[in-house]
Amino acid sequence: MTAPTRFGVVGLDHWYSAIPLAQAVAGDRRTELVAIADLSIDRANEVAAKTGGPRTTTSYQELIEDDSIDVIASFVSVDQNPDVCVAAARAGKHIVSVKPLARTLAEADRIVEAVNAAGVTFTPGESRSRSADQNQLLHEWVSSGRIGRVTSASFALVGGLPQGWPGATDPGWWADPARVPGGGWIDHSLYQIDRMRWLLGEEVAEVSGRVANLLHPDLKVEDYGHAILRFDGGSISSIEDTWSGPAGGWRITTSIIGTEGAIALDTSTGLVSVMETKGSHKGWHHFKSPSDHTVGLDAILDAATGQGPLATVEDAWENLSATVAFYEAAASASIVAPAHLRDRVTAA
Repeated sequence: MTAPTRFGVVGLDHWYSAIPLAQAVAGDRRTELVAIADLSIDRANEVAAKTGGPRTTTSYQELIEDDSIDVIASFVSVDQNPDVCVAAARAGKHIVSVKPLARTLAEADRIVEAVNAAGVTFTPGESRSRSADQNQLLHEWVSSGRIGRVTSASFALVGGLPQGWPGATDPGWWADPARVPGGGWIDHSLYQIDRMRWLLGEEVAEVSGRVANLLHPDLKVEDYGHAILRFDGGSISSIEDTWSGPAGGWRITTSIIGTEGAIALDTSTGLVSVMETKGSHKGWHHFKSPSDHTVGLDAILDAATGQGPLATVEDAWENLSATVAFYEAAASASIVAPAHLRDRVTAA
C-alpha cells in the first residue's frame, strides 16, 4: 500500500481556504493531516477539532523542519508568505501557497528561486480553481475551438468585505496596506487573471484601469477595481471586482466571446450557457452550471507525487505581475505593460 502524502498547515490567516483544504486532507485516505500551526493556538485548536485532532503548535518552523511532512500548505497572510515558502522549499517540502504569493515581484523572485533550486512543486492558491468542474468545462469548450478564437471576455464579481476570522465583523489583515498589495480588486481578480492566462495560453501584454472606495471611504485599500487587460494574442478582458456589494448580493458573471460563439455564466441563476454559429446546434443552449468550488486536492497530489502540476510558481509570479501593473496603471491613469518572468531571467 502506498504511504499517504503527509500535510502540515502553516497559518490560518486565509481561513476560508485553509479550513476546507485541512478538512479534505483529513478525510482522504491518500493523505494525512499531521499538524496545524498558527500564531493563535486557540485558532489552531479550533480547526484541529474539525479535522480529526492533528498536532497543533504556534511554531511555523516546527512543521517546516518536520521530516515526516511532505507538503506545507501555507495560509499565512501575504506579507508572511515569502519567508514561509522559501523556508519550506529549502527544507524540501512541496508547497501549497496563498494568493497572491507575495506583495511585490522582488518578494516573489525569492520564492521562484528557492522553489526551482530545491526542485519542489508549488501550487498557487489562485490556480487550484482550474481543477473545478466549471473551469474544466470552460477549458474544454475553448481549447476544442467550440466558440472559435476568443476575442474578448468580461468578469464581474460583486462581494462584500472579507472577515478576519469566521464571525468577525472587520476584515482584519486583508485591509492592512502593510500586509497586502491591494484590496477588493486583487482579492478576486487573481482567479480571473489565472483562468484567462490558462484558457488562452497567453500572457497579459497591457493593463489599464481604476480603483475607488465606493462604499467604504475610510478603508485603507480599495473596495472597487475595474481593469482592462490586453493579452499577447490581442484579445481583451475586463475584470471588475468589489467589496462594495449589498449584503446578500454576492454574484459572479462571466462572458467569453469568440469568433464562432460565446459562453456566459451567472451565479445568480446557476446557469452556464453556450452559443454556437455553426453545426447543427446553432444558437444559445443553457445548462445547470457545474460547481466552481474545489480545494484542488487531486491537483496538489498530482504535483507532489510527480504526475505533473496543474500550475507552477511561474504562474503565480505572472499573475502577481499583472496585478502589480494594474495598480500602477490605476495610480498613473495610464496603460502599463506587466513585467514577465522570462524577461527577468534573460536579463539576469
